[in-house]
Amino acid sequence: MKITKYVHSCLLVETPELIVLIDPGNYSWDSHLLAIDKLEKLDYIVVTHEHADHYHEPFLRAVAQKFPYTPIVTNNDLADEIKKLEIKNPIMTGSDDNIQVFEAAHEPPSWGLQAPSNIGVHIAGQFTHPGDALHIQHSRDILALPITAPFASIKEALEAAIAIKPKVIIPIHDWPWHKQAKGEYYAKAKKYLQTQGVEFIELENAVPVAI
Repeated sequence: MKITKYVHSCLLVETPELIVLIDPGNYSWDSHLLAIDKLEKLDYIVVTHEHADHYHEPFLRAVAQKFPYTPIVTNNDLADEIKKLEIKNPIMTGSDDNIQVFEAAHEPPSWGLQAPSNIGVHIAGQFTHPGDALHIQHSRDILALPITAPFASIKEALEAAIAIKPKVIIPIHDWPWHKQAKGEYYAKAKKYLQTQGVEFIELENAVPVAI
C-alpha cells in the first residue's frame, strides 16, 4: 500500500487494485500539491464529513470533472448536499468489497458548534481513516489518526489510538502546527509509541510512502 498526504487530512491511498482519494479539503486545495490532471486512475472519492478542511466544493468538482464515473463515498447528510452539485458521479453511503463504511461520531467541536455527521472507512482490509473521530471500535493495521484540533489534544489522540492498537499510525489533521512544532511533537509521539509496539510514520506532503 502506498499513501500520499496532500496536507491536513487529505490522503491518496493506492494498492495494486485500487486508488482512493480521501477528504479533499480547502487546505489541501490551496496548497496546489495534488496535480489532478496527472492522476491516471481514481476508484473512489471519500468525503468523511462537511467541514471545509475535509470537503471543499471546488476541489470535489475538479476531481469529479476528471473522473465523472468515480463513486463518491460519504455520509447520508452530505450525500444530499453533494447531489445538489449536479455532478455525474454516483454517490455511495454504504460499503462494498473494497471499502467498508462505518459510522464514527465526530468529536465534539469547540465554540459551541454542533458535530456534523461523520463516517470512517476501512480500505482494502489494511487501512482506516476515521474522519474527525478518535473513539472508534476497531482499526485496520494502518490508522490515519487526527492528531490535533480544537476538539482534541495530541495526548487524547494517542490515548485513543493505543486503546485500539493499530500497528502503524499515520498522523493527519495537523495543519495548525508549523514545521518546528510538528517535528518536536512527532518525535515525542514516535518515541512513546515505540514503547507500545506501534510504529509512527510521518508523511511529507506529496511524497509517497510504501507500507
